[in-house]
Amino acid sequence: MPPNSTVSDKPICVSDSFHFSSFYWRESTASLAGLDQEDSPSPGARGDDDDSVAGINNINGRLSRSRTTTIGSDGDLSSMQEENAGDQPAFKPFTVANPDRVKLKFYSNVLGDNSTFIHYGKWDGLDTEQPGAYGRAAEAMTDYMYKLSMGLLPHRAESNDLRYVDLGSGTGASAIHLAEKHNLTISQATCINLCHDQNITAKERTAELDLADKIDVVEASFEETPCASNHYDLSFSQDAFIHAISKEKAYAEAYRITKPGGAFVFCDLVCGSDPDLTVQELASFAEKNRINDWLNPNQIVKTCAGAGWADVKFVDLSVDLRISFQLMLKKVTFVLEHGDTGSSSSRVLLMNYRDSICRRITQIERGVFKWGVFHARKPVCMDLAVKPPVPFVKTNHLIVDNKDSIDESQSKETNVVVIDILKRMSKETIEEMPSTVELLITMSAGLDHIDLDACKAAGIVVKNSGRDAITSHVVQYCLSFIIIGLRDALNQLSVPFPSSGWNLNWNCEGKPLTSSTIAIIGMGLISKSLVEEIRKIAPEARIIYNTRTRDFDFENKQGLEYVANVADLASQCDVLVPMCPLTRQTDNLISKDVIAQLRPHAGLINMSRGKIVDTDALTEALETKAIKYAILDTTYPEPLPSDHALWSLENCFIFPHYATNTMAVREALVSEIEPIIADHYGLGHSDERRKAEEKALRYDLAVAHRLTAKYGMDMLVWNHISARFRTGCLITPGRKMWGKIMPEDLVYSSTNITADVIHDAIYSARPDTKSIIHLHTPAATAISCLEEGFQPITQDSAYFYGKVATYDWDGLSNESSEGPLIAAAVKAVEGCNTLLMHNHGFVCFGPSVRHAWVLAYYFEKCCEIQLRVMQSGGKLRRPAKAVMQKAAEDSYLPEFAPGVCEWEGLCEEISFS
Repeated sequence: MPPNSTVSDKPICVSDSFHFSSFYWRESTASLAGLDQEDSPSPGARGDDDDSVAGINNINGRLSRSRTTTIGSDGDLSSMQEENAGDQPAFKPFTVANPDRVKLKFYSNVLGDNSTFIHYGKWDGLDTEQPGAYGRAAEAMTDYMYKLSMGLLPHRAESNDLRYVDLGSGTGASAIHLAEKHNLTISQATCINLCHDQNITAKERTAELDLADKIDVVEASFEETPCASNHYDLSFSQDAFIHAISKEKAYAEAYRITKPGGAFVFCDLVCGSDPDLTVQELASFAEKNRINDWLNPNQIVKTCAGAGWADVKFVDLSVDLRISFQLMLKKVTFVLEHGDTGSSSSRVLLMNYRDSICRRITQIERGVFKWGVFHARKPVCMDLAVKPPVPFVKTNHLIVDNKDSIDESQSKETNVVVIDILKRMSKETIEEMPSTVELLITMSAGLDHIDLDACKAAGIVVKNSGRDAITSHVVQYCLSFIIIGLRDALNQLSVPFPSSGWNLNWNCEGKPLTSSTIAIIGMGLISKSLVEEIRKIAPEARIIYNTRTRDFDFENKQGLEYVANVADLASQCDVLVPMCPLTRQTDNLISKDVIAQLRPHAGLINMSRGKIVDTDALTEALETKAIKYAILDTTYPEPLPSDHALWSLENCFIFPHYATNTMAVREALVSEIEPIIADHYGLGHSDERRKAEEKALRYDLAVAHRLTAKYGMDMLVWNHISARFRTGCLITPGRKMWGKIMPEDLVYSSTNITADVIHDAIYSARPDTKSIIHLHTPAATAISCLEEGFQPITQDSAYFYGKVATYDWDGLSNESSEGPLIAAAVKAVEGCNTLLMHNHGFVCFGPSVRHAWVLAYYFEKCCEIQLRVMQSGGKLRRPAKAVMQKAAEDSYLPEFAPGVCEWEGLCEEISFS
């Protein structure tokens, strides 16, 4: 119903100080905005002077008054009155109780979207003629910014605990949209907004959608939030910072609450920088529109950098802004020409609004203002707590060395600490480190100098630099000692050549590696690499081992024998090689009792830590010749006292902890510091983990394509398989026979509109899905043409029991409008893994390529069996529901899930040579 009749003859002002201009209209029962009683003018509202308040806007903590001028017009109030002279009197509007609600209703009514999205939009691929186009463009802009954000944070794109803050969130529409679409990735979204009415709307909407536990609406200024420091992976904002009193303060606050390595992505209207524009013109524009800190893109980039942000970039989207205004103009013009505008005064003022939009379009074309996205990263601050063995050369500008700061006032909070093996990191030392430290890098292979429990309690991740180089060097070094020890070569030092000449019976006590038994304690990275090297040159050698945690796959592949007791292990070997870390459990692990089990011809090679071996017991065994020899790269104590008995024993060979003493290792220890930091924080495209993930995914996809061809399930170059990767997906390239597809052929963008429609719809409906395969196989396509569709009647079909959705054929699936229908079909069957597309084909999807492909294979086989049963003409015997239900549950046990048992064997069927 209309507002109180006592003031219904007064016009209402809706003022949005920049975005859509101010406008007024006289209330009537045919209200443009569809106002109701709660939107009535406020009690005691004034309208008796030329400076009356058109609306009190609390813009980020500051009260400002919007005058009765048309914001953004080239004239002032008097010129507007002249334009309207003879038609209507000059209007002196009253304020309303809920100006933001009135504004939303007006935009929704005029634009015809009924959407809470009032941000400007991204128009790529959108039809402006479609109903609700403005709202969809605004959603597309939010999606564009989120995708850009995940491109900056590749290490977080597939996480399940992403935290982001929306600064100036309005009604929370963007946060709600993203939380729904990326519900498996986003664990927490915080909406910071000052407008009370908008926050009420946001809270009501989040509660309605059951998102209150994921989205927190906080009434606060984005220049001074109650958020904890270093808390969010992403600081995000749409069209809000234009209202900031101080942009420097707003950007600095975003910096404070963002995690090290986190991203800052925001879109906003900014001052133009066209050289033809005068300073006076730009200043006048800012003054008329009540804009503080009216900065151009370059100035904003510098202001962000001044707040601490790095790698600040601007993406100009003014073309999209122009389309937004053109659509507004079209909508308002339509209302003027065809709609019921109510009173004649409302019509005149809508015409004024239309003219204001025209001026906006002209200003965009002249470059008076721009619109676009800014994105930046928060740098990571590193502290080199020790002097590196070679100079540290920093190449990534997102990593800041605190020692580079000119003075302490410029020093940033430390996030990464780098140490070496000599730096003892006790519990007390760790507890004294700044609370901002998240990553501890040690330039060593060992970790026994670090209290790992204290690091875990403090939330600090520990990494080794130079690990690959150390592994390679230790393995080569150890393998040489194993061979030399078995051959008794060290005892041949200084042994003269026999005076009678060499003969076949002289000095042949050595034993070859191929017929020896090697005992290894521990089966970590270095031990596994050692086993692989032994197998290359001595595949017949017997390798026995003991470890706390067995890797059965590696054990079976390398033909290893597990021995549960260390003493039993020692009793069977020709050489005992401890390769385990020093812990409370391994301290003195090679005890007197274990050494006593070694046979007289056996040797001991210690490549781990000296304290793992009982030094006194070893000394006694060597002195009494109870064992043949010991090769020690480490001792306890270290260094060994010069008068220690081990130095004088002919069967003990001591080396100065020399396994990694090469410049190649020293350089690797230092050069890998930066990549470790980059990988941990996702800084730039040097992310080695990302490259490894992509390589593995491309391999699986290529294998899946070739398997499809091998098993006759392909259709020349048609159909498609995709896999999600970070913010996009890899997909079938098209125009290439599937039997010839290579890993490098997979593309990030399909040229097949049908693929885009189907895959995008399913990924949207099922965020947990990582891979999709769409095929037109003979049996499944035949089943898709049957009224009764797919029937789970065999054991193998238990994979699909209650998990098959259906979709009626609607042409070639080349219309974007089909996407929501396909998504709805998938959502209609909880937990579904297959979409049977009637008269078309089918789609299988799951958490991996192997899972999706194996499902597709079994689905086709089940369809073949169903057709054969139907052809038989016999009476169908259906399994009991309870039996099928139990079989369906058992089919997804970890050891039986699709692809778990089959994929390794399937991969052996394919060669890319």
